[in-house]
Amino acid sequence: MTIVYRQRLVLALAELAGEELEEETALLLIMLFCLHAQRERGQAPYQFVVWGEQVRSFVLEHDLQTLRLRRWLTPPPRVALLPPAGQTSFLAQLRQQDRRRLARVWEEGQRLAADRRRTWRRLSRQLAALSLPETAPAQSQEAACLFTVGYEGLSLDAYLALLLAHEVRALVDVRRNPFSRKFGFARARLAQALYEVGIAYLHLPALGVPSELRRDLESEEAYRALFARYANDLLPQAAESVKRLAALVAEKRRVALTCFEADPGHCHRAVLAAYLCEQGYIDAPVVHLASKAASHQLLQAPG
Repeated sequence: MTIVYRQRLVLALAELAGEELEEETALLLIMLFCLHAQRERGQAPYQFVVWGEQVRSFVLEHDLQTLRLRRWLTPPPRVALLPPAGQTSFLAQLRQQDRRRLARVWEEGQRLAADRRRTWRRLSRQLAALSLPETAPAQSQEAACLFTVGYEGLSLDAYLALLLAHEVRALVDVRRNPFSRKFGFARARLAQALYEVGIAYLHLPALGVPSELRRDLESEEAYRALFARYANDLLPQAAESVKRLAALVAEKRRVALTCFEADPGHCHRAVLAAYLCEQGYIDAPVVHLASKAASHQLLQAPG
């Protein structure tokens, strides 16, 4: 049974504790681990979403549920290893740097747990600040803006944090088929997560690109041909959906278009945004969003 590395970290924490942890304490320790990882320019296994008085990691919650369903961990509100997991050393399976980091976090956590609520808020905001773009939003929440964002290279938590940082009020899914094997980005789960953080969700499949047209996109010329056909043929045929999107921008004022690709230059959402402006459907600036993590992965992508 496959256990991904970040889940091994959770199991290693339970092993290090040697006894049952309160779930809130376990979450705080994992948050502290992630903060140290980011500060040391490492890769944090989880991101955390902060809105209002809420602090959550949807991916971590999913992992805890998965480990419990597989009977590796005890049921909530405790976190402890169950047999046969208790007979395995997950600490030994971690990278050496992560073992040292986890030991350090365990020592620090003993002091921080006494004021858990204040610590939770402080750590989550520090994590959020490290995860977001270096430049703050240029406009206030009252200014109309059409954003575009791709989820390639992002966890669900990093994606939600990016939207919240730019005060997005509604997200429009412009995938023709809104399915994804990546946790959190299939339509139903994405819509639920957005609802929980206060962002409306709308799927407009007519604004997507049919799958048969997305095959064999192996050159810039192929992309240009596809996007020309999308703007000149497909969007005029989807006039009702275009008008519905324009009305949503007028109503919500801060709306984001979403699809998969991190690079808007390789995604039809950028063409759609330009079309809305050029055809006079909206009068608002267009901003293409990317987090630090997504930008780094895009820069490091082969080719």
